[in-house]
Amino acid sequence: MRISGISYTQRKRHMPKKLISMVIIMLILAAIIVSIISFRTAWSLSKPKKIELPIFSANIVPEYDSISFRDINNEVTLKGWFFNTPNSNKTIILAHGYGSNRLPFRENTIKLIKSFLNEGYNFLTFDFRNSGESEGDTTSVGYFEKYDLLGAIEYAKKRGADEIVLLGFSMGASTSILVAAESQDVDAVIADSPFYDLTTYLNENLSVWSKLPPIFNKTTLFAMKLLTGVDTKDVSPINDISKIYPRPVLLIHSEDDEIIPVKHSHMLKEASGDNVELWETSGPAHIRTYREYPDEYIKKVLDFLKTNNIAEEVDDSSSTSSDQ
Repeated sequence: MRISGISYTQRKRHMPKKLISMVIIMLILAAIIVSIISFRTAWSLSKPKKIELPIFSANIVPEYDSISFRDINNEVTLKGWFFNTPNSNKTIILAHGYGSNRLPFRENTIKLIKSFLNEGYNFLTFDFRNSGESEGDTTSVGYFEKYDLLGAIEYAKKRGADEIVLLGFSMGASTSILVAAESQDVDAVIADSPFYDLTTYLNENLSVWSKLPPIFNKTTLFAMKLLTGVDTKDVSPINDISKIYPRPVLLIHSEDDEIIPVKHSHMLKEASGDNVELWETSGPAHIRTYREYPDEYIKKVLDFLKTNNIAEEVDDSSSTSSDQ
């Protein structure tokens, strides 16, 4: 029997309201969890635990003055050591890396210091804010540290320094470039394993420090900006390195650096003039070229300074005023 005049329509399937609500709740919970993890990570990264100075035999350390000075903005008190070479008007200032202190290579730092003292330099090494024995509770990876290093330069000048060389490692290397671009008191820069742009570096490598998947990078960076008030875009050595010209810069970087890839020094060299030299090593990990090849390292640095006429001169009239 044929039936006609009756039509059938397929019933549309609708997602149950309970399922929609569940999805929304899950998304909200995920956002909350990501935010909490990002803020906790940003807090720990911007406020790393201070590393105490190592204890070692006093007879291996040349005579030094325990010093304190203020950052250039007079906000925090910074602590360090000043090794004085009589009648010298040349001072090396060491700028350490993230999470370190005035002795980035612990006891091995003393050999590095002695090598400069033997060549007639004074040597100033200090703790950035929130490091070692210095005041402060925030590490900004270059933004605030620039003001600390400028304060160290002012202190060195009060101790009679007419020629100043910055010797920076990692964060301290990038900070040294920023400072030299701003301060004409800097005569040369030795930058060991710098990053060329903090925003780019952290977007690509923050997970190296946070130990979290890269998906957390942008939210953690946003949280760091809220916590510290620092815009990482303001920490960009590649935008400033050309301002150092014609003063000499020596970049040191290992091609096997997994923390800050060597491409960062390549980018810095490409953005600069012929005043910038790159010594690319092979084998050492991040800022370990000195540890692996100490004699070659010291020779390379001293030859760089001598070639650029920042060596072997003393000024009998230079001042060695007492600590402030």
